[in-house]
Amino acid sequence: FKVPVEKLHGKTRKRDVVIARQLSMYLAKNFTTNTLKDIGKNFGGRDHTTVLYFVKAVQDLMDTDLVFKDKVVELEKQVQMNLH
Repeated sequence: FKVPVEKLHGKTRKRDVVIARQLSMYLAKNFTTNTLKDIGKNFGGRDHTTVLYFVKAVQDLMDTDLVFKDKVVELEKQVQMNLH
């Protein structure tokens, strides 16, 4: 998504940054054992409910946008490969 890491921690509401931030939290939840609270802390001190909301937003977007879903599936494969 070509968004600088520092933007993921910031407060900007630009759509491209928000989607990258949401997706990053989604991946963090699915590929780490970190708590929602810890994930939120790592993304600029956000609350655990924000993390939950963002994860659900990604899941909902995947249900309605097949192009986005394909991108997420590809990213998940890349993360999985890098973990092994």
